[in-house]
Amino acid sequence: MKQNLTFAVILLAMLFMINAIPLHKRKTEFLKCSDLFPAPLDVTAMTPDPIQAGKPVTFTISGNFTEHPITSDYHQDITFSQGFPYAAEFSQDICSDSSSRNIPKCPVTDYNKKMIIQAPADLPDNYTITVYVWNENDGSDWLGCTQASVG
Repeated sequence: MKQNLTFAVILLAMLFMINAIPLHKRKTEFLKCSDLFPAPLDVTAMTPDPIQAGKPVTFTISGNFTEHPITSDYHQDITFSQGFPYAAEFSQDICSDSSSRNIPKCPVTDYNKKMIIQAPADLPDNYTITVYVWNENDGSDWLGCTQASVG
């Protein structure tokens, strides 16, 4: 009887110790795509993290474009891919030449913008998220790019 009680106390003590250890969730980490891009681009927040398939995701994206101001030709894109081709691609205007639209007037140098998208319903377990600012009229003119590997 005494052995059973000792065993139960030790088991309970171990259970309490295990539950007391904090769980550190891994945050999705975005890294610069390449040093070839002239301006740094950063995803300062992504909610929810991790992304849930088929649900809305909010990205907060920032960058300093003082040396390369953003004009109305540039767009912000987010892609989800598992190799090539892209599983999903989302695009958003950054600024406008006129002040009539609900976006900033061009040019933009200090960039901080939220982009809300619908995550793909068929999101695989392993995928890459790429966030970039590029010139739609000249596909090779990318100002900034950051990406994260998930899974």
